[in-house]
Amino acid sequence: MRNIIIGTAGHVDHGKTCLIQALTGTDTDRLAEEKKRGITIENGFASLPNDEGLRIGIIDVPGHEKFIRNMLAGIGGIDLVLLVIALDEGVMPQTREHFDILKSLGIQKGILVFTKKDLADEELTQMAMDEAEAMVKGSFLENAPRICVSAYTGENIAELKQLILENVRDTAVRRDEPEMFRLPVDRVFSLKGVGTIVTGTLIEGSCRTGDELMIYPEQKRVRVRGMQSYNQSVEEASAGQRTALNLADVRKDELSRGEVLARPGQLIPSLMLDAKVRLFDDTSRVLKNNSRVHISFGAARAVCKAVLLDRSELHAGEEAYVQLRFEEPVAVRKGDRFIILFYSPVESFGGGVFLEADARKHRRNQEAVLRGLAIKEQGTDAEQLEEELHEYSAEIPPAGELAVRLNLSLTRTNELLENLREKKRAIVIGTDRYIHMDYWKVIAAYAERLLKAFHEENSVIQQMEKAEFYSRISAKFALQKNQQELVLHELTKRKILQIERGGVMLYGVDMTPDAEIARLTEELLAVYREAGFAVPYTEKLAAQYPNPRQVRQILMEQWKRGNLIRVDATAYMAPEHWKYVTDVLYEKLDRDGQITLAEFRDLLHTSRKYSQMFLEAFDRRKYTKMEGDIHVKIKDRPDQLQ
Repeated sequence: MRNIIIGTAGHVDHGKTCLIQALTGTDTDRLAEEKKRGITIENGFASLPNDEGLRIGIIDVPGHEKFIRNMLAGIGGIDLVLLVIALDEGVMPQTREHFDILKSLGIQKGILVFTKKDLADEELTQMAMDEAEAMVKGSFLENAPRICVSAYTGENIAELKQLILENVRDTAVRRDEPEMFRLPVDRVFSLKGVGTIVTGTLIEGSCRTGDELMIYPEQKRVRVRGMQSYNQSVEEASAGQRTALNLADVRKDELSRGEVLARPGQLIPSLMLDAKVRLFDDTSRVLKNNSRVHISFGAARAVCKAVLLDRSELHAGEEAYVQLRFEEPVAVRKGDRFIILFYSPVESFGGGVFLEADARKHRRNQEAVLRGLAIKEQGTDAEQLEEELHEYSAEIPPAGELAVRLNLSLTRTNELLENLREKKRAIVIGTDRYIHMDYWKVIAAYAERLLKAFHEENSVIQQMEKAEFYSRISAKFALQKNQQELVLHELTKRKILQIERGGVMLYGVDMTPDAEIARLTEELLAVYREAGFAVPYTEKLAAQYPNPRQVRQILMEQWKRGNLIRVDATAYMAPEHWKYVTDVLYEKLDRDGQITLAEFRDLLHTSRKYSQMFLEAFDRRKYTKMEGDIHVKIKDRPDQLQ
């Protein structure tokens, strides 16, 4: 069954509630204060019976100026609006304000309903209709149906109902993929023996009893214990239904109006949002750069600073790209509509559409930023995806994150990504992460330059350590640890780099050392074999050769290959001599559990200087520890000390 949401709009006391009661038989003034005052304060809801297999809900929104916030909570996301104008009063201030809001919220279809036909003569009727015609000229209601009715006498009520049905038959089907589920909360209460209840209009997606959801922007997980739609218990609710959810794992005082229910990971709490703003044609207010304003969206309202990205002021009828910087996180999706209200006094003076959730902070008057926002506003899904990927390639985003950013289903996003990949405009990294090809070329070129320079500077050490490679590339591209590994894997897969002996080198580099380096290597290893325990200090040994840097590189490389033992930062030792040192030390430790420096010196028949160097090497590696003048065993003999 298709779900349709119809909203009313119009000035206070123009007969919206009576009209809905005449259409549906339901009195939507449910609060005692509403009955007493004769105006609608909270949104009321009713179901319109029909024989066409449609589930039609009508939202009765407030008309009084003090209740504009409630009106906004009800009117967003409707399929058809009934703009109600009383024939005995005609177009009034709140009529115009509601009409401006309807235009700003992107409402596409409506009916002009002139009420109180029984109270107006021909002259009043014509005046009211002429005023309405002038107001809606050039808007989505310019060619909308018109009808005059009387809820009191019932005149033309049946005709209005038929007109509604004719105008909703071809309403576009809402997205109902479960992953897209979203319900802005417009009411929270609890019932004894039932628990916490929230209500709202399910604007997209679907959910079932037992589903796990998340409250945004707080990101608290809850579970659906049960649900109702139009006072009937249901197991599943779909887009377009008025829905009440009984939630488990949350108390009433942990929820508030304006929060949003969605599936975990399907909304991004945001402090900065990019948007397109347009001021009402007849507003006297001016939006100045850095102004504090109120933003109403869904059932929420929040305060933010409006940063104009290409000018200093925005005047009536003008539009511009704006970055909204909020004081507290908010939860919206790209494409959501909003109303902007002056900070004080609080009054609506424009509206707009969100273009980017969780946006990066922009500098003003940046051509690239404005060009990107134009694509996000007007581009096709494919163009917007490419722009998003281009902007966020540094994060190597997964397909799911791109889907949430673009407000698309994962299926649709994957289709677009595959098309982009086939056109060689993007590459997949790992299983489902993506980089724009332009950005990938920058990474690959940098990695190639980095290693080429390394090879030119290091004639002996042919592999850059992974840790150094990761450090260099992360400093350049701000990659996280898991992203570093993905990038290195892709570089090796594409034969730009190769990994040898745990290090990184350019693909195809000849690893065979030249004859001179081979000769020098053997000479140096011979020095250590002949030195015994009297190990040469690295810097002194290197200084004896024409190219000390090359000597240090050879020693480092031989240490990595296991041909030398690194005693400490100042000296290496031949493995066979180090083995003897270890044997002597552990023969004493295994017998007595401890050893002094003097004892070790005598056992090795060497100097105090070298004996202390060796003992400190074991202490640093936590095989022994020093207690006073004694080195105590804390670990068994190592197989190999590197």
